[in-house]
Amino acid sequence: MRGWLTQYQLRGPEQKRHSTDMLFGVENGLKALKGRHAALADKEFFARQVQAEETLRKKIDANPEWKKQYGGAFDAIAKTVKRLQALRKEYGALEGGPRSDLAMFGRLLVRAAEELPKPNADRLREYADARLPQIRQGLASKNPIYAELETERLAFWFVKLREDLGVDHPVVRRVLGGREPRELAKELVKGTRLFEPAAREALFKGGAAAVDASKDSMIIFARSFDAEARAIRKRLEDEVEGPLKKNGELIAKARFAAYGTSTYPDATFTLRLSYGQVKGYEEDGKKVVPLTTLAGAFARHTGTEPFALPKTWLAAKSKLALDTQFDVATTNDIIGGNSGSPLINQKGEVVGLIFDGNLQSLGGDYGFDESVNRAVSVTTQALTEAMTKIYGANRLVEELEPKK
Repeated sequence: MRGWLTQYQLRGPEQKRHSTDMLFGVENGLKALKGRHAALADKEFFARQVQAEETLRKKIDANPEWKKQYGGAFDAIAKTVKRLQALRKEYGALEGGPRSDLAMFGRLLVRAAEELPKPNADRLREYADARLPQIRQGLASKNPIYAELETERLAFWFVKLREDLGVDHPVVRRVLGGREPRELAKELVKGTRLFEPAAREALFKGGAAAVDASKDSMIIFARSFDAEARAIRKRLEDEVEGPLKKNGELIAKARFAAYGTSTYPDATFTLRLSYGQVKGYEEDGKKVVPLTTLAGAFARHTGTEPFALPKTWLAAKSKLALDTQFDVATTNDIIGGNSGSPLINQKGEVVGLIFDGNLQSLGGDYGFDESVNRAVSVTTQALTEAMTKIYGANRLVEELEPKK
């Protein structure tokens, strides 16, 4: 996908402009996956994880009550992961669906027409009453959708669909037939009105009757493989997600039984505190300092991407205190999803905002290595300096800063 989008950007400045955010998202995801893989491929790191599991399993086996409650959880997860490996390609292709705004609107409308008449508890979770305001907001969005980019996104999905599922898969034969991926994508984009918020909202409000009667190409396309997508989703939920959740909870309980509060629980999207200190680290035999300054941002500026500062920053350079601490590395154990967390000092003051980790921290999904894993925050000093002297957001700063 990265290569596909990079090639698309070479068509011209407009194509580059409207696809850059998407490319950034793809590269960010790729970076995270490569970081996780690098951690698991590190023999020393992996050996520590194996040892930790073996130690816990011995503790469980030594206690008859624990063995009865938790002993089968590890083998059950191993069996479930094999099931996941058998289902993942079909699930990713069909339920994951094409990464196209138009196609996603088509699926949303097709499924909403079927799900909303059901009792709230019986619907797919994304169509629950609590999610409806978000759905309506998305349908009413006036964000531009670019036909050329949508065509490329759909064409990419058709190519990958055929590669992953094979030419004889019934969905591949039904959707693609003998057609060339890009030509089919062009037909679908040309035949839809889902670019228009009013058209989307009309179909949503019209419910099953309006959707069933629609001749819109994206509605017909979404309906053409929705039964198979729902079926593979149901299988994955029943055969993979359910058992993984159940047995993961058993292992968490076993860890707590064995170690109590001497170690902290995994991240579960619930509120937790992480303690750390400002500290650099070593990479490739070189020391990496824990603090950067605004001056460093200008020192990196080359005038060309990816090291091109915005014009607003260049214009404000003479007004800025360039020795202001910009980013700070700390030993807090974070994970994807922690971005936006406040960094608080021992006085209880907010001194930064976590937005990233170093490359070594990407393996934090599996284990924490305090020698190299670092959380990265932007300091409140840098935020204040930029908001006042670059962006003129004085009212926001007054709201954030306590009165003297």
